[in-house]
Amino acid sequence: MPRDDGERNFHLNSTSLVNHTDDFDTFCIELYEGPVVWAVFSVPCSLVGVLASVWLLRLLVQRLRSNMSNDIYMLNLTAMDLMFNISVLPAALSYFIWQNEAYLKICNFLFCLSMSGRPLFMACICVDCYMAVVHPISYRKLKGSRYRQVVCVLVWGCTLIFGLMFVVDPALFTTSYPAMPFALCLPPITFCDAAVFYALRKPDPSGKADVHPQKQRALQTITNSFVMTVVSYLPPLLVYGLTPVWPLTTQQIYCQVGIPTLITTTLGSTILPLLYLSNLGGLKDLRRCGCVRSL
Repeated sequence: MPRDDGERNFHLNSTSLVNHTDDFDTFCIELYEGPVVWAVFSVPCSLVGVLASVWLLRLLVQRLRSNMSNDIYMLNLTAMDLMFNISVLPAALSYFIWQNEAYLKICNFLFCLSMSGRPLFMACICVDCYMAVVHPISYRKLKGSRYRQVVCVLVWGCTLIFGLMFVVDPALFTTSYPAMPFALCLPPITFCDAAVFYALRKPDPSGKADVHPQKQRALQTITNSFVMTVVSYLPPLLVYGLTPVWPLTTQQIYCQVGIPTLITTTLGSTILPLLYLSNLGGLKDLRRCGCVRSL
């Protein structure tokens, strides 16, 4: 006997409620296209990112030990990149082969290191560069203090809290919540980059045409920051920020929008170590030792 409209509507509403709560598929078994696209791009990038991050960590530790620089923010950011890049391949295997719920929670947590910790530490790097170029006297007074260590502890604390929220509820990837770190960090990053660029455009009072090494370093920093903003920060801010208006279900947003957008975080975790290695001359060292060969 056919059901009336009221019974049919009740059945559909009940099914939608169950699908939204109990049957949320974190492995996207039926909507597998998004994870496939993410894996195809992210796994090769992450393998390059692991090698670049390990080499960069080695150089940064050497520089810190010899008091050549104070790259503590970059050191922490590179450590985050390394942990994130290491997790990408096992995460892909978990999605398509193991499908282990507990390990997926660990992957979600490690992904948040790049989604929240990366823009936070990049903002710290930009502010530090801004102080060094625009307010050099104040920067010298703070140079010997331990405020950077305190800031690093705070950033790690915020990142851990942010990541634990995604462990508890993976469906947060379907909301605008992942855009919060990018929305908070992009204004100071943009302001500091613009202020540093404006300061570097001013002619040297001594009339010298040569660029001071500190100014050259600052220019490299804001260039790296601009590249990261375009490649790794702005796209997820726009995508996740617009999730409330996507005409898609929660499951579709998670599988077809949220997961593919993570490609940008993988690109950022690969490109920045390579850029910084280039700035430090690390890529030349790789060529000399035979790790990178020109075609």
